[in-house]
Amino acid sequence: MRFLVTRPQPECRRAADQIRAAGHIADEAPLLVFRAEAPAELDLKSVSALVFTSGRALEALAGHRQLDQLLDLPVFTVGDRTAAACRQAGFKSVSSANGNAAALVRLIAANRHIIEGGKILYPAARDRSADFEALLDARGIECETLVVYRMEAVAALAGDVRKTVCEGGYDGILVYSRRTAETLLQLLKSGCSDLIFSRLCVYAISQQAAEPLSGYMSVEAADVPSEKALMELVLGAC
Repeated sequence: MRFLVTRPQPECRRAADQIRAAGHIADEAPLLVFRAEAPAELDLKSVSALVFTSGRALEALAGHRQLDQLLDLPVFTVGDRTAAACRQAGFKSVSSANGNAAALVRLIAANRHIIEGGKILYPAARDRSADFEALLDARGIECETLVVYRMEAVAALAGDVRKTVCEGGYDGILVYSRRTAETLLQLLKSGCSDLIFSRLCVYAISQQAAEPLSGYMSVEAADVPSEKALMELVLGAC
């Protein structure tokens, strides 16, 4: 079977290699490209803790001149993979919600004593789905979002990938975020005028990622929003 993986690199290669290891063909077509844009000066006054929902934010801050100050702060993460990356980067106190945004908010609320009298700093992407400021504000916890990177959409699918999609050559397309789904739909509409969308099969990491495509093609979403669950869904269908 042949699959198309649309996740940004280097995660795209990792997912594709898992599919290849299972004996299938996997093409890599990252639809979003990472661009760091962390400010040169970080205002850390009154910051008591950090929250990371993506390893990308951590990557954007790598090498920042105030990194040593950040490393002394306790960290909350949405998942275990990001938590492991934080520990590897040198953060000393890291707690993982091992779940979704709601689970992360619950984790922070349960440890509000850590941020008593201060606020949480949320290094994040320019375009993001969860509004942590609002979610935490509802719990009486102050949170400041700091944009440190953006994910830039590609202008077009590579010629060979576009040809294979238009010819119905993929048994499944893996989608990892709502933004990726929106980008994929836009590229297919502009680049595959003869495509019969209903013939496409998409595997999405979450219902949120699946939603932009659900009215156009067959979409299955993982039971839980994790790479492991998505890969089990994909390989289980083979």
